[in-house]
Order: sequence, then C-alpha cells, then structure tokens
Amino acid sequence: MMRKKVLYLHGLESGQGGPKVDFLAKNNYVLAPELDYTRHDIFSYLISLVEEFEPDLIIGSSMGGYSAFVLGALYDIPVLAFNPALHSRTLEPNFPKFVKQHIPTEFDVVIGDKDTVINGKYTLDYLKDHIKDKYVKYNVHNVKTMGHRVPIDVFSNMYNKIIK
Repeated sequence: MMRKKVLYLHGLESGQGGPKVDFLAKNNYVLAPELDYTRHDIFSYLISLVEEFEPDLIIGSSMGGYSAFVLGALYDIPVLAFNPALHSRTLEPNFPKFVKQHIPTEFDVVIGDKDTVINGKYTLDYLKDHIKDKYVKYNVHNVKTMGHRVPIDVFSNMYNKIIK
C-alpha cells in the first residue's frame, strides 16, 4: 500500500499528537500541527500548511473537521471529518467570509449519535442544505456508541474502512 500524506487537524480543546496521530504515522506521512484556533492568522497558517505539505487527505475532528472541510473544498482534497463543527461553533475562527460554507467534492463524515457538543441531526441538515453540486461524493457514518470524543478504536476502524 502506498503511503499517503495526511494532514491531521485536532479539535478546539484537544492537543497535538496522541494515539490517533501515532496510528496514522504507522502507514502514512503525517503532519499534525499544534493549532490555536483563536490565532488572528489561523486561516493563512492553515493555507501555508496545505501548500507546503500537499496532503492527499485531510482528517479533522470537531473544529479541525470544520477546518478540514474548508481546506478540502479550496484545494480539492478528500476529507475525513469526525463530528465536524459545521454549525454550533463555540468559537468562530478568523476565516474569510467567502470560505465559511464551502463543501469539499469528496468527503466522509463520522457522526457520534451520543455527541452533546455537535448535534448530528444539525450536521445532516447542514449537509442537506449546502450540498448543491451533484458531483459531490460523500458518505455519512453514524456511530451509535460515540459521543464528541472519538475513541481510538472508532478512529482506526473508520480510517481503515474509508481508506480501503
């Protein structure tokens, strides 16, 4: 199997590294930067990461999932997003208005049915309201036992299912 270049974007209250990044690094080239979504230059920072690293896939969770959506849409890169903060964000990152509702052309969304932070029903409504292009390829995966935090076994199983 060919190694992919994966950009991993952690969530708002999560830190850099950890078991998910370790899992990804076993078979991929991974860039998993420390992110501060309150930075005034967060958008240009994320853009520079994509342009320098040139990922084959962007994976993000919560705020990282929202950021992955924006970057995936701008650069036509597939996205795997866990409980993406497409709505109901407690913090609005400093992204330009023109990118705030972009949708990638290829993505998978994993929704935790027990998530009390990012409501999965609202995520589905958001996608239904924003996917206007019939060429968008996407899948939604519901995990009945998952809340907002993504356990490593769910993360690895979804990654393996989607990447194959």
